[in-house]
Amino acid sequence: MFMRKYYRRLKESSPYWPDNSVYFLTDSAFLHFPFFQKEEQKIIVLNQIKKIKNQLGVPVSAYSIAINHYHIKFYLKNGADMKKVKQLLRGGISYEYGKKYKLPYNEMWQSRKIIRITSEEMNYKISGYIIGNLLKHKEVSTFEELKENEFSSYWYAADKYGNDIAQELVRGVIDVDEDVHGGVDFNQLKEINI
Repeated sequence: MFMRKYYRRLKESSPYWPDNSVYFLTDSAFLHFPFFQKEEQKIIVLNQIKKIKNQLGVPVSAYSIAINHYHIKFYLKNGADMKKVKQLLRGGISYEYGKKYKLPYNEMWQSRKIIRITSEEMNYKISGYIIGNLLKHKEVSTFEELKENEFSSYWYAADKYGNDIAQELVRGVIDVDEDVHGGVDFNQLKEINI
């Protein structure tokens, strides 16, 4: 009985992150406070994402930075590096943000979710969800604006695979239709379950 309790506590407090895996990580601000409304605030998050790539050598394949949360998809050769990734993101963002801005709360973060991507279908859906996230949250109103926005990796998918495929990735998880002028009717916009 003692060993079962010990194992359960160990398992819950130190999750095992398999090697050679792709992960989806999302982190939400405390009480969904808009910590990242300004461009310079979003740059703090973007710089930490770049550090994951440059300092840890972790390939990042998709990201999105909204006013109160961010999403990132990355590959870990060594699952034990997840701790470093989490520290660079949450800890690094909090530290850099606190140097420039007064925090309205004692906490900056509320919830974090990490999902291991286990299939190609899941990979495509999560990629579309991430790169279309600013459109979903109405921070941009067209695919063209999304492509020009540095806080979404939509531009990367559009450049690498073509704009039509990038749009289809987004439309596969977010119901998006543009009018003749490229605008999105936000009253009709809805998320498709993944």
